[in-house]
Amino acid sequence: MSLTQKILVFTGAMIVALVGITLAFTTVQADRLARATIAQGLQETREVWQAIQADRFDKLRLGVRVLANDPYFKAALVERDAPTTLDSLQERGQDLDADFMLATDWDGVLVARTDRPTASGDDLSGDPLVLAAFEGEESATLWRDGETIATAVAVPMLTGPELVGVLVAGYVIDETVAARIQRLTRSEIAYVVPDLQGPHLVVSSLGPREGALEAVLDSPELVLAGDTPFEIDLAGERFVGVRIPLLTSEDEEIGAALALRSLSAETAAFRQFRTSLIAVSLGVMLLALVVAWFGASRITGPVRTLVELVERARDGSFSGAVSVATRDEIGVLARAFNGLLADLREKDEAIKFLREDITALRQATPAPPAPAPGPSDETLAADAPTVPAPAAGRALARGQLFADRYEILGTLGKGGMGIVYRARDRQLDEVVALKLLRAEALANEPTLLERFKQEIKLARRITHRNVLRTHDFGEAGGVPFISMEYLEGVTLKELVRSRGALPLGVGLSFAKQMCHGLEAAHARGVVHRDIKPQNMLIIPESGELKIMDFGIARPPQVGGQDPGLTTAGTVMGTPDYMSPEQGQGRPADFRADIYSLGIVLFEALTGQLPFRGETVPQVVIAHIQQPPPRPRSVNPNLPAGLEAAILRCLEKDPDRRWQSVSELAETLSAISTGTEAA
Repeated sequence: MSLTQKILVFTGAMIVALVGITLAFTTVQADRLARATIAQGLQETREVWQAIQADRFDKLRLGVRVLANDPYFKAALVERDAPTTLDSLQERGQDLDADFMLATDWDGVLVARTDRPTASGDDLSGDPLVLAAFEGEESATLWRDGETIATAVAVPMLTGPELVGVLVAGYVIDETVAARIQRLTRSEIAYVVPDLQGPHLVVSSLGPREGALEAVLDSPELVLAGDTPFEIDLAGERFVGVRIPLLTSEDEEIGAALALRSLSAETAAFRQFRTSLIAVSLGVMLLALVVAWFGASRITGPVRTLVELVERARDGSFSGAVSVATRDEIGVLARAFNGLLADLREKDEAIKFLREDITALRQATPAPPAPAPGPSDETLAADAPTVPAPAAGRALARGQLFADRYEILGTLGKGGMGIVYRARDRQLDEVVALKLLRAEALANEPTLLERFKQEIKLARRITHRNVLRTHDFGEAGGVPFISMEYLEGVTLKELVRSRGALPLGVGLSFAKQMCHGLEAAHARGVVHRDIKPQNMLIIPESGELKIMDFGIARPPQVGGQDPGLTTAGTVMGTPDYMSPEQGQGRPADFRADIYSLGIVLFEALTGQLPFRGETVPQVVIAHIQQPPPRPRSVNPNLPAGLEAAILRCLEKDPDRRWQSVSELAETLSAISTGTEAA
């Protein structure tokens, strides 16, 4: 699976997870809110039912009392005049809008009844409703008459103190009542009465679901409900309900009212919202995947290019670059890789360049290259006279053993202050460069030994691939020596002298390596103070550059004084590469090395030095006073940015130069990358 596909899958999974969590959370919340709404609605249904009952009782009481006090009605009842009694009951019943009215004589025998005009003679004396009136009290209660439940009021009719009969009026609980409650509370209502076969439905507002309710009336959910809410399924729809017992005035239960609220109906709006949310989420997911695809393509495009370039680099092709202008991780990675690719490309170019020309170069060089020569006779010590070459008697011959450890294999180089041999270290079984100081140099230059010791101290501080490694320091027979890493190569000076201006890629490769080596030295607090192409050793097989010869290197001077080694005004360095402050004998810090490095870069990329003179003082004065020529006036093929970088190295005022080698290295890396892009 490609990176783009992984990003798309991850994006889709995140959206699905987000939608799923949202739906789960909203479903739980909707169910909770729906149940809270249902509980409140059922409580309101109970209160509405009680209010309707109270209103019906009040209306019945007022109407029945008026008729019960009518003397003509009581006279007809005493005479058991059924037609007259029925007419009065019907007339009053119409005024009350009562569903039924009936009257009994003083024995509780039915005289007339409006809902059953032909009925008479029934003995109602044992009915609790009539019995309460016989005792002289008005009775208002729920009354069950067969399968009918009614709201009824019974009042005694008296003539003086004598009871002449009982008058009863009532409203039947029917579909109209159920519909009214349903309309007011949005709760379905059902009335249930018990009989020998169990509870059965009398009336409800459920409509087609009545059969489903009838089928579950004897279920444990309803039988054991009590006053707690219950849940039942009616025709595939979930209902939450409460059971409201129907009680007489004697607290006898004659049935129950079931108030039901549909959970599905309460959550219908949410389900519609959920459906819309799913549809919108699917649309958003598709849109997000499209956007993610474009975004992933922009993110993974540079990565794919990076992979292709890596594969090409494995095959030895270092061309190309990853074009990313962002400052995020991908941009940082792209710029770092472009810099690495530029380094590899330039190093490969340098190796090819060296491989083609090293044979001719070595043939043109009379003596083998020295990886670590001592202070050359081009190094100026203004307070020290020129020292002749060491006496022939002091030279070590091939095969001779020095310090009981080093077997001399040959001479690598000679300078005014010492000789460098190629030797085998028998203890390490390794070929090394052995640097010895001449006795004459020690006699004529009192500070030379201290400088020699300082060189080893400073050099051993620095561990970097672009700095020649120093092994050991010692003294044998009064002769101080240093053993160093031995590498066969050519100096940058020899290369430029043989080939002139280096190709741009080759020059940039060596320039960046010089920066890296100097940066390591400066990080350890060491100022080289003699940066020149003679001290830059190049290994042809790898194109690697090594900085050598820390013979006059030292930590930055404090207060213009270099304790113990020179007096004030001492000039140390090589005139052609010396910074203005060194030429004037002023304190030199890291920026002096940057100036000298600028001279080396000028020479390597143009084939000539920026300042010339017939004598050493003329060269030193030119460094101090004359502005440098523009490198592109000598080599027009140089990039403008590279020219600006070199000229900034050559500023007379140290404050106007690069303030650290790392700044110069970053600029050179950018030039390398930009050169390939161009």
